[in-house]
Amino acid sequence: MTPIEDRPPAPLRLLTQNIRQHRAETRPGQSDHWGERAPVLVDLLRAADADVVGTQEVLPSQIATLDEALGASHLRLGFGRDGGGRGEHNLLLLRRERFEVLDWDQFWLSEQPALMGSMGWDAHCPRIAVWARVRDRLAGGELVLAVTHLDHAGHLAREKGAGVIAQRVKEAADGAPAVLMGDFNAAGGESTPWRALRDAGFEDAHEVAAVHEGEDIGTFPDYGPPTAGEERIDWILTRDLAVDSYAATVPELDGRVASDHATLTATVTAR
Repeated sequence: MTPIEDRPPAPLRLLTQNIRQHRAETRPGQSDHWGERAPVLVDLLRAADADVVGTQEVLPSQIATLDEALGASHLRLGFGRDGGGRGEHNLLLLRRERFEVLDWDQFWLSEQPALMGSMGWDAHCPRIAVWARVRDRLAGGELVLAVTHLDHAGHLAREKGAGVIAQRVKEAADGAPAVLMGDFNAAGGESTPWRALRDAGFEDAHEVAAVHEGEDIGTFPDYGPPTAGEERIDWILTRDLAVDSYAATVPELDGRVASDHATLTATVTAR
């Protein structure tokens, strides 16, 4: 076997997507109608060919669409925030042929992270994070991959939740590189959760990428046209990894988009 230090760089392709929950009251023709968004999501996930995919706001009725897109190639980790298969999911989807999962867990963003369904501080609803420690068969070495979705209503819940995530990911990584992706419901570059995670050693891929691909858009166009310079509430954060490229895009299929959120991608390599 080639020693790790002699191996050529093996870029790791990352993608995070808030897929927007399935709302039964929508009707065909409406931007938010899941039945017409689902094929767009399948198309973009297959086209992106990411090694690691993090998703947020996934309801049980939407999991079959993710499995249709990536079930043959990726392992799915995570369960409902209300326990078992109930409620929204944050899911990690990891390319099977590339990663060996050494350990993984899900925790709640609350004063009792191990308590299933717990709500923290001024949160509107339970919030969770999922992490996995993996061995990268292609690049060699180990790293931790994590996905989360901070609360949309509680300022304190976002701040404290970011602190819980930083501590838990640090413990899981134990010195290994780490990736944290998701919908943080706070502005990248200026908010309290962003500063808390930066102070914990994470770098914002948007800020440190060697190359920005495409227009530098905000990440919540809400089915409207994406706008350059708008707020970034979805982030890809890394620790001890070089960020080669970053992009925020809104892929379309037959004039439809998959979600009210942009799709974030990044390519990273070991330092």
